Amino acid sequence: MKPLVSIIMGSTSDMPIMEAAAKILDEFEIPFEINALSAHRTLIL
Repeated sequence: MKPLVSIIMGSTSDMPIMEAAAKILDEFEIPFEINALSAHRTLIL
């Protein structure tokens, strides 16, 4: 199923905090994706 919610964090070190959000989404059976995106990384276009 396509994710309805995207959990985005600045670093994988934020995962312990974001796991609580993921748990609630699981409890309500809401499909989600979770990504760690660095604000300091340069995009290559």
